[in-house]
Amino acid sequence: MSNGIDECEAIIFDIDGVLVDVRRSYNEAIIKTVQLILKDSYDIKISNEFPFEKLISKLRNTGGFNNDIDTAYAFILIILHCILINKMNIENTLVTFDKVVEKLDDKGKDSVEKELESMGDIRTIINELSYPGHAAAKNDDDGNDENVISTLFNEIFYGPVLFKKRFDRESRYYFEKPLIGNDILIIKEETIKKLSQRFNGNLGLISGRSKVASYFTLGNFMKYFKDNACIFLEDEKREFSKPNAYSLHRVLDNLGLKSALYVGDSIADLLMVENFNGQVNKKSKVFFCGVYGEGVDRNISSESEHDDNNTTTATHEACENNLSKIKEEILRSKNADLIIENVNDLPNILNITKN
Repeated sequence: MSNGIDECEAIIFDIDGVLVDVRRSYNEAIIKTVQLILKDSYDIKISNEFPFEKLISKLRNTGGFNNDIDTAYAFILIILHCILINKMNIENTLVTFDKVVEKLDDKGKDSVEKELESMGDIRTIINELSYPGHAAAKNDDDGNDENVISTLFNEIFYGPVLFKKRFDRESRYYFEKPLIGNDILIIKEETIKKLSQRFNGNLGLISGRSKVASYFTLGNFMKYFKDNACIFLEDEKREFSKPNAYSLHRVLDNLGLKSALYVGDSIADLLMVENFNGQVNKKSKVFFCGVYGEGVDRNISSESEHDDNNTTTATHEACENNLSKIKEEILRSKNADLIIENVNDLPNILNITKN
């Protein structure tokens, strides 16, 4: 058995927030989905001034929202509870949103439904939204009917071409520029090469995104990851989603190894590692490296349609810095084995631990 991180035989990565900056892709898909569903179905307009990024981060920090469509659903359900049912204004809606999130656990959307049901009659809305369904794929065997939230989210994220490739059907609702094109690579090829050498080529991926989305964004970098060490959870049954340790078991079994370092950026990632270590004997061990940085450095005002002036830019930067600090504090409180700001720091950090 490995006695420490320096003896790990493999390194496995989450993609979103670790290898790829998804703030203007997946996060933006959450926001657009929420706004369009509420506007078109309930005539509720939620402006871009709504603190989506902060609330997305809070939901993810519960450990139950690795699936971004679940996150969109949670937003929709909480806002409908507040505005549609209880006629709250935005200020009171935000207060209630925070109160709900504070009581959530790692059961994700089920936890949201349970909490809202304890606060009043939400079952009619839950039945009306009929989630989870999905943009049904040709070979889908889950038996769920297509759901408008899932379908709209995927059409927004993938765009018509990749949506057809992923789901073998045409888009119905959204035909604008796909947000997956806003993905920004964080990891540098130099970093991957160093880590590949350090771990004898035993590099893997466990990500909530699909194989189609992963190959589209990572492109030529995929050659560095072993095929049998890559799990794309969007393509798997819902029950295997993080924090279920299924994917870690599968990767280590496929590689025939006993120890690994998993690099993730969410509490769901950390809980997945904890669940794995609680299910195996002492001959196996996965260590967790938590990434707290929000992504690559960028000029927000030039890339975001939400920002109109320097004041707004400064506000966004301050917000993102605060979110990073909060994530770092949570990772420390959860006793992550290793904590870094950026995945490109990893080769140097591992050299330090080895020496």
